[in-house]
Amino acid sequence: MRTRSKGLTSLVAVGAATVLVLSACGGGGGDKDNGTPTSNAGYADCEKNPNTCNSGQTKPGGEYVFGLEQSFTSWNINTEEGNTLVAAQAMSGLIPQVFKSDPGGQLQLNSDLLVSAELTNQNPQTIVYKIKPDAVWNDGTAISVDDFTLAWKQNSGKKEHCSECTPASSSGWDLIKSIVGSDGGKTVTLTFEDGKTYADWKGLYSTDGLYPAHLATKQGFDLNKPEGVNSAANWFSETVPTWSGGPLVIESFTKDQSLVLKKNDKWYGKVKPSLDKVVFKFIIDQGSVIPALRNKEITGMSPQPNAALVNGAGETPGVIYRIGHGYTWEHIDLNLKNKYLADPALRQAIFTAINVKSVIEKTYGVFDKQAKPLGSHNFFPGDPNYKDVVAATGQGSGDVEKAKKILTDAGYKIEGGKLITKSGETVPAFRFRHTKGNQLRATTGELVQAALKNIGVDIKIEVTETLGKTLTSGDFDMIIFAWVGSPLFQGTAEQNWVTGGGGNYGNYTNSQVDDLNKQGAQSLDAKKGADLLNQADEIMTKEAYVLPIAQKPTLTFTYSDYVNFRDNPTQWSPTYNIQEWGQKAA
Repeated sequence: MRTRSKGLTSLVAVGAATVLVLSACGGGGGDKDNGTPTSNAGYADCEKNPNTCNSGQTKPGGEYVFGLEQSFTSWNINTEEGNTLVAAQAMSGLIPQVFKSDPGGQLQLNSDLLVSAELTNQNPQTIVYKIKPDAVWNDGTAISVDDFTLAWKQNSGKKEHCSECTPASSSGWDLIKSIVGSDGGKTVTLTFEDGKTYADWKGLYSTDGLYPAHLATKQGFDLNKPEGVNSAANWFSETVPTWSGGPLVIESFTKDQSLVLKKNDKWYGKVKPSLDKVVFKFIIDQGSVIPALRNKEITGMSPQPNAALVNGAGETPGVIYRIGHGYTWEHIDLNLKNKYLADPALRQAIFTAINVKSVIEKTYGVFDKQAKPLGSHNFFPGDPNYKDVVAATGQGSGDVEKAKKILTDAGYKIEGGKLITKSGETVPAFRFRHTKGNQLRATTGELVQAALKNIGVDIKIEVTETLGKTLTSGDFDMIIFAWVGSPLFQGTAEQNWVTGGGGNYGNYTNSQVDDLNKQGAQSLDAKKGADLLNQADEIMTKEAYVLPIAQKPTLTFTYSDYVNFRDNPTQWSPTYNIQEWGQKAA
């Protein structure tokens, strides 16, 4: 499973990237990229026209069954636990957002919800949102300033706003001084604190979303009090939504099996869904995906790819597929609350012993010849801001002798195949966790396990079915997962790497890194902001907290008799235009 990196993006989660690198389309009658088929003919137009490929007129009726590769444990995507890609996909037809990224990597205003969203002043920085008069929740209540204010209070990270909220990211939200409504609540004026700026302001209400404040009030929660906002956040997290501010509304939910959505009769948008229903079907075991596709138990999916999935999609009659590259990157994180992993020397040795090239060759490289080691926590190769800060440290090199020297220089010994600390303790086995059913992560775990045996470190591999909960509870020593982001990048670093950040699951802390990332998030000069993030990244990389693996390919497939379903390699994913999906008109 993947988490979104929000920052202000992004975001849930990349990390982030500022440039979108789409792979060439090929195979099955298309082109080829470095000899690797990346699509068949139905998606062959995606390279040149990522926003319109597989477009077409739809006919009324039918249903689309979209496979989700994990279940989720929170309906509130504004929380740490709810900040997962699958939750965002499942909620995409319900939650209003201000901006979304199109498949080409450009942010687009949600013109169904808003007339405009504009930066009207730089000191103090002021944003004015004009909500469309007919934008309503499905009970007819107007979407208004109250909903914008609730999101701010939940996400600000300040106790004065919410007593115990755990926002996925407080980046930018913590700099807001006030939100004022006018025009009957349909104009929202957001003002930042004096002297404070936030470059990725378009990510506010976009990488997260709006929830209906009036329903929280009906539950008896006083949203003027921090404990009331906390109760509202928990209620939205735990309660299956009967509400919607989007084109769809939930008809039924069967835990760990399926989520069924139907048309929202109060949908105010210009494109009315042609489908009668959209069904999200949970398929946790990757080995079950292609059989489900061939049996037409699912219509399409965008799972984390492996060779079997790519080949299986390409060989299924009537199915079109595409491999893309965008804002997703795979990485291994350490939990610094583990007293042994609190030692940077041990962390450096662990990362040095892992051979990232070998991991890639045996996982993504089998079907994606573009895959190569990633040297940044914030940018991708091809981006003018990309700087490889990893290679010079030797991390990811698989240099066992160098790893051993790091340990012996720090006072460790390897005796009887076990690593002994300078105080004489045997370093216990570390729990390495990955999402259940993900074959490539299972392979990576085995490779890491074998590599670390060379330096006396034992690894116990465990799976998780609820990545969000595993991350937020810190229930791991080592973990592999991916960040999925967007074109915005400055706020993402603050979310993921600053002390206490919503994505800083491994509890890394460095005051200098904090300061540089916060300055980067606030810089209205994007180049200066990127330079600050790279400075922070060099420091953090030397301290060995997160080991980047690679920019991760995306895989999207669908039966060809459905149109307007396409790859979107950002955190908005193929569900970004869910109301446009439909059966191809004759």
